[in-house]
Amino acid sequence: LFGPELARSAASATMAVPAAAMQRRQQRSSMAPLRLRLAGLGGILALVALGCGVGARALAVATSRRPAGPMLSVSRSELKQAAGRLHKCTMQALIKEKRPPIPRPPREKRMTEAQKTADAITHAVVAVELLHWHGKLAGNLEAAFRKCVYTPLLPRLRRLTDRDASAKEDFRLDESGNKQQRPSRVHDQIVERQFTLGHCFSNVALGALNRLDQALWNSFAKMRSRQAFITSETKPLDDPEAKTLAAWSTGLITKKNGDLIEIADRPSGNGDGWSNIWILPVFVDHDRSSHSERQALLMMLQHVNVDRKTEGVEDGSKGQARVYATHTPCISCLSSMCQFTRCWPGATVKVTFDTWKETKRWIGFDGPDMQPMGMDADMLDEGLPIFD
Repeated sequence: LFGPELARSAASATMAVPAAAMQRRQQRSSMAPLRLRLAGLGGILALVALGCGVGARALAVATSRRPAGPMLSVSRSELKQAAGRLHKCTMQALIKEKRPPIPRPPREKRMTEAQKTADAITHAVVAVELLHWHGKLAGNLEAAFRKCVYTPLLPRLRRLTDRDASAKEDFRLDESGNKQQRPSRVHDQIVERQFTLGHCFSNVALGALNRLDQALWNSFAKMRSRQAFITSETKPLDDPEAKTLAAWSTGLITKKNGDLIEIADRPSGNGDGWSNIWILPVFVDHDRSSHSERQALLMMLQHVNVDRKTEGVEDGSKGQARVYATHTPCISCLSSMCQFTRCWPGATVKVTFDTWKETKRWIGFDGPDMQPMGMDADMLDEGLPIFD
C-alpha cells in the first residue's frame, strides 16, 4: 500500500534538490557582475591610496568582506585629497616628459698649442697695457711678461737687424748670394705670437736695439702729425683703423757720389711707399704691410740707389732716419724698424711714439662730450630744467 506513495515522495524530493540548487546558482550569477564591479572599484581606490600615502587603509577596505571598523574607515575628503595628489603627480610627470631638452653649451673652438699660446699672450699684452696706463704695472705680472714674452722675442728681433744673421734663414742664400726663396712676410713663430709688445715693453725693446730716441724733434713731430690728422678730418675714435693713422719722418742721406739729401718734414700715411724684400711685414690676425710706420721707412729708400743683385741699398751710401708714430707700434712695424738696417747697412734709425689715448686728445675741433646722462638726460628731453 505505501510503496507507490513512497516512491512518488522520493521522486519529488530528488527533483526539489536540483531546483533549489539551480535557484541558488542563478542568484550567484546575478550577483557576480556587481561583485566584480565592487572589486574593481576597490582595486582602483587601493591604487590611489597606495600612490598617495594611505595605501594600507584603502587596501583593507577593498579586500575585507567584513564591515570596516572605525580605524579602517576612509572619508570622502581623504579620497578626494588622494585623487588630487595622484592627478598632480600624473600632470607633473607628463609636463616633465614634454619639457624641451636642455640646450647644449656651445662648442669651444679647437685650437692648437701654438694658437693657445698666442691667445694667452694677447690677453697678457692687453692686461699689461691697461696696468701701465694707470701706473699699476709692477711686481709679478711685469716679471712674468718679461720672462715669457719679451725675453724670447728680443733675440729674434735683433736677428732681423743684421743681413748676415738673417739672410740665410729667411731667403736661403746660396754660395753666390742668390735667393732660393722670396717670402712675402716674416715667417717666425716667436715673432708672430703677439700683435704688439705694448707701450712699456716697446720702449724697452727699442732701447735694447739702439733705436729709441727722445730728442727735441719729438715735439715738432707731434705737432705736424696732429696737423695731418686735422687736415684729413680723422675722427678721434677709441679704436682707430690702421688706414687712418699717420707717421712722421725726417732724414739725412749721403749718397756714394757725395750728394746730400735732406728730408726735413714728411708725414706719411697708409700704403705710400714702395715695397722692398728686405723690409717684410709680419702677419698677425690680418695684413699689416701698409701700416704708416713701415711706409715711412720704405719712402726713405726711394732717394737712394738699390743694388740689383742684393736688392738692398748699394754700399757706400749712408743715412740717418727718424720716425715718429702716433700709435704704439705693432709687432710688424717694430720688426720693420729692425729690418731697416739690414736693407741699408750704412744707416741708423731712431724711433719715438705716443699712445693713441694721448694722440686723440689733440685731434678735431669738437670739445669733450658734455651731454648729461641718466635722469638729467631724460629731464632735458622733456624740456624740464635740470637745476632748480
